[in-house]
Amino acid sequence: MDDRNCWWRYEIDGKPYNRIKFKKETTILAENLENGQHEIRLVRSTEGEAGLSIFMGFILDDGAEFLPIKEPNRLKLEFVGDSITAGAFNDGPHEVVMYHDVENNDMSYGPQLARMLDADYSVLGKSGEGLVHNYAEEWPYNQVHTADRYPWTYYSFNWNDEHPDWNFADNPTDAILISIGANDFLFENKPTEDEFIKGYINLINVVRNHNPKAAIICIEPVPAVIGPDAGLWTEKAVKELIKQGDKAIYYIPLNKGTPLLQASDYVGDGVHPTQEGSRKIAEYLKDKVETMLKK
Repeated sequence: MDDRNCWWRYEIDGKPYNRIKFKKETTILAENLENGQHEIRLVRSTEGEAGLSIFMGFILDDGAEFLPIKEPNRLKLEFVGDSITAGAFNDGPHEVVMYHDVENNDMSYGPQLARMLDADYSVLGKSGEGLVHNYAEEWPYNQVHTADRYPWTYYSFNWNDEHPDWNFADNPTDAILISIGANDFLFENKPTEDEFIKGYINLINVVRNHNPKAAIICIEPVPAVIGPDAGLWTEKAVKELIKQGDKAIYYIPLNKGTPLLQASDYVGDGVHPTQEGSRKIAEYLKDKVETMLKK
């Protein structure tokens, strides 16, 4: 593995995950396994902003071989969002020096929901990213935002980088689930209703352009501390797009009436869910998403 920055998890034959960072190119994952068939699962825990991971392959014992695998024809989901979608702070205390050391994307709400639905998934989660402006970004809001980076294969902070686009045609997605807006409302420079709705419609138009047949499911940001506007304005944007003729776009509120999560479901900041808090979000979404995908 060519990767010195990111945390990974791996399991062999279904045993609990081990947490690992690749300190050198070749790393021993298992020794002295019994003769017979074995299965390994390797999952990256750290979000895309931490850089590229280049998987170089496995080295087997003499006489061992790879067995053919039949790829299941499963539902394919994509999750778009911020640090909540990325799983920030859900693997340890949030008062840390190294931000990505306590991030386990595999236990954020998206991957947990995908497993509940027996689906494959991809995550486009970027910590600090917002719809109109990013975390603590000041006017004129000219940083990279979600609508800008969505088509890129690799994440970059820099507009001037070369950005090869993702091949959407050869990697079709059944549904894109979007939860964005928390960072827009964490500070006083909050967007106006018009700015937010305009930005949301622009984001959906970008996503729809690349996924003409997929369901797009817009989810209210979960932190109740940001107030109701993000959810209310997301719903208005969705209704406007339905009015314009999009028949495969949906909205799911999380805090209608009472907040979905309680204080104990967050890591201590009222913003980032614990792994158990993320499970509650996934459980709440499961039946609703299933119903929407059957339409």
